[in-house]
Amino acid sequence: MRATKQIHHDCVQKLQAIETSPIFMAVLGSLLDENWTTPSISELRIARNDLLLGRSVGEADFKAFHCVKRGLIRNIHRLAAVAELDGDELGYLLGKVAGIRGIN
Repeated sequence: MRATKQIHHDCVQKLQAIETSPIFMAVLGSLLDENWTTPSISELRIARNDLLLGRSVGEADFKAFHCVKRGLIRNIHRLAAVAELDGDELGYLLGKVAGIRGIN
């Protein structure tokens, strides 16, 4: 059984090599505590209407993405197939999504 640090490392290695939109790459980077874009997303939140919100480094306010939580999950599943994530890696990434706090 792999340690969480190794699963994280393997996710980073596989996902970093995939070409996707800059916004989705920023979201993935934020989920994995990686700085893959400029500006990077320092914090993600989920609004009451299930909308994904992000705050860039140095910004005071959250901005809405054109994505709801279930859309993010669907996109991660699609990306997992392309990046050939295994079950542990997909579970780790989905766990990160589940850990996104809500915003009032």
